[in-house]
Amino acid sequence: MGSAYCDGMDRRAFLRAGTIGGLGLANLLQLQAANPAATNTGDKDINCIFIFVLGGMPHQDMWDLKPDAPPEIRGDFQPISTSVPGIQVSDVMPGIAKVTDKLAILRSLTHTDSDHGRGFHIMMTGVKAGAGDFNGNQNNNQHPCIGSMVAKLGRNQGSLPPYISVPNFLNSGGPAFLGASCAPFVIESDPAEPEFEVRDVSLPADMALSRGQRRQAALSAINQIEQQAEKLAGNVRSFDTFYQKAASLMTSREAKEAFDIHREPDSLREKYGMTSMGQCCLLARRLVEAGCRFVSIENGHWDTHRRNTWSLKELLVPSFDQAIPTLLGDLDDRGLLDSTLVVITTEFGRTPRINKLLGRDHWPQAFSVALAGADLKVGQVIGATDKHAAYVTDRPITPEDFTATILTKLGIDPHTLVYTPLERPIPLVMDGKAVSEVL
Repeated sequence: MGSAYCDGMDRRAFLRAGTIGGLGLANLLQLQAANPAATNTGDKDINCIFIFVLGGMPHQDMWDLKPDAPPEIRGDFQPISTSVPGIQVSDVMPGIAKVTDKLAILRSLTHTDSDHGRGFHIMMTGVKAGAGDFNGNQNNNQHPCIGSMVAKLGRNQGSLPPYISVPNFLNSGGPAFLGASCAPFVIESDPAEPEFEVRDVSLPADMALSRGQRRQAALSAINQIEQQAEKLAGNVRSFDTFYQKAASLMTSREAKEAFDIHREPDSLREKYGMTSMGQCCLLARRLVEAGCRFVSIENGHWDTHRRNTWSLKELLVPSFDQAIPTLLGDLDDRGLLDSTLVVITTEFGRTPRINKLLGRDHWPQAFSVALAGADLKVGQVIGATDKHAAYVTDRPITPEDFTATILTKLGIDPHTLVYTPLERPIPLVMDGKAVSEVL
């Protein structure tokens, strides 16, 4: 996985904490404490694994096939039966076909942003992007992403950061006006790599002893000043508290174990697939099991303007079709599926008509996503498109509705007001209504 969507921030500070605008882990913890979470409205804690298929899933080749359409519309894949009578998916997804009883497939997502970056923003936040370029590597959120909403308003009491992004920062995955305290902890390393490790939960080798000890000694000396200046003492004690908490996380056995994917048996890792998609899903399961509230996964790049059939069949879908059923089964086996919302989403669909390069182009007017877990009403399809999978004909679902559905299931009122630095009240979701059919 490349780093095109990382923010490239400098990490020279001793306490580094992922891509959070240059803040160290101690600073992030201090900010989070200064902005405590609001009361969660749910009767039990639901975590979320948010899988973003970057580039645009071709819905008519995966979730919403039209076998009676002309060849230039229907493409090369055929519908197959699934574990739920009456529901069909593509023959390129035989693994998914076996677990549709665990999925709610939403075939009627719709919006109007055909640009990748702007599509990221509306699907990550539930808010249409305003003016500007949204395709750079920077944190360019104009509204908080769902993960940051959870970091702000969820019941986040564990030792792990509440919002973690893997294997890199996902565009429009930032906190906007909620501030750095609600930014993701970005792993910035692909767990499929043989030498994978999360640098920010381990002390660098040259600091582990002598430099770490010198820092502790320096803090101890500074703390003695508390007896001479109360104002200074307050600041120092505050810093010391969050430094100690950060250091505790970095040396915590529980934190290290949560991030250490190598602790998993080889047989399970291979079942997920030794791919970026497979290992990110496995790591996400480990993180929610250890108490992280929201894990976002970027899976790319599905921008199939050329050779759509070949790209899906040979490069993109196999790892997806292996990882998703394994993740759902693993969560279920561990008793975690009822307390984990799994979201499979993308920024838009692909054009109904295959182009001259045998690809499909951007198409936000109609596309499909899927939800699983969290006591949802699964084993069903919601919404429908026309005979060419071009336009929604039944139960249109907007990104605002989609975001409201996720927040509602996570126990957060989607109409909660949050405030900008100028104290302007902004609702998390403007007009969206949760999709009641799945709740």
